[in-house]
Amino acid sequence: MHPHSSSTSSSDGDQPAVRRRPWRTLLWALLWLVVLDVGASIAFSFPADVKDVNPGKLQLFFDYGRSMEARVRRMTRANPADTAPITLAGWYKPLKAVERPAQPGAIPVTVYGMSHAVRLADALHALSPNYAVRTVAGPGATTNWSFGAFRRDAGNRGSKVVVLAIMSSTLPEITSMTPMTWNVSFPLAYTQDRYMVGADGKLRVITPPYESFDDYVAALNDPGKWSAAVATFARYDPFYDPLMFRATPLDHSTLVRLARRAWINRRDRETASDVLTAKSFNPDSEAVKVANAIIAEFAAMARRNGQVPIIYVVNNYGYGNQLFQALRTTLERDRIPYLSSDTVVDPNNPANYLPDTHFTDENDRLLAEALDRVISENLSPTGT
Repeated sequence: MHPHSSSTSSSDGDQPAVRRRPWRTLLWALLWLVVLDVGASIAFSFPADVKDVNPGKLQLFFDYGRSMEARVRRMTRANPADTAPITLAGWYKPLKAVERPAQPGAIPVTVYGMSHAVRLADALHALSPNYAVRTVAGPGATTNWSFGAFRRDAGNRGSKVVVLAIMSSTLPEITSMTPMTWNVSFPLAYTQDRYMVGADGKLRVITPPYESFDDYVAALNDPGKWSAAVATFARYDPFYDPLMFRATPLDHSTLVRLARRAWINRRDRETASDVLTAKSFNPDSEAVKVANAIIAEFAAMARRNGQVPIIYVVNNYGYGNQLFQALRTTLERDRIPYLSSDTVVDPNNPANYLPDTHFTDENDRLLAEALDRVISENLSPTGT
């Protein structure tokens, strides 16, 4: 009997080594991913100075996917003099108003909203000395924040005209309680009222867990208070997502941050398309219902105060005039004066907008002229 061939024995012995090669390749690939991940985190680390408001574009790009909790903790200091400036903006308490110089006898006008509303107010101030223009605004403010500011603003009682801004690109977020749950571009820590429409069509308001910078800092530094605040967001804010919001050790991974950012962007696109597109709006969406209820209540409250209410409808590029169409029935039913930007600025022409989504200076001037006409048409000849 002949012994088994040694070549067969040798071949069998090599099989485990062959099987190990894919694992080795995978391990090397994972090792290089870790090296690249760590290298990118070091190379594009965020500035240590919390007051550095102009980090590089790559630092911003790689940081967008960091959890919001991690970002606000990194930027917040208990002393307002030491904290990042962005953490001080937008708080209801104290409510900050900007008043522009005016001549005696000028008509007091208060504008509530976001930066687009501030630019309109600036243009109105530059247009005519007949107005004493005052603004109450928050960065990226949605209309529920602006309406909450109006409700709290004791300083507006001398205003004869009050303007509430609403914008198409942030209409879906009108149901949020804080920009921390949806604004991945900027770590804005302020909070806002959450409005819901009851079966009777009336607004129900849920106030946020804290409304001032000091109370925010106290909550952030107290695990029990912070957990309670986050639980409130989770219960009432439809944009709350623990994957985006809560800090974890994975925040240190560049790859995880990029994946998280892609997930958030996809979620936001889907949410927006369910509410408003360039060709249609969803009248059954909560955002559209809340928006209509807010502008109706704003007008009613202003009129009870003896003020002229005006709704400033900001139609962003790419949305047509669908926001105005979503509000039209309420505006006409309640005879609420309004300025819809599409009547002055073509929302389908990108040349009408700056890269940061604001209208060009010239278009803001034209919008101010249109607002001047709306105010004149709705004030009596005596200006009362």
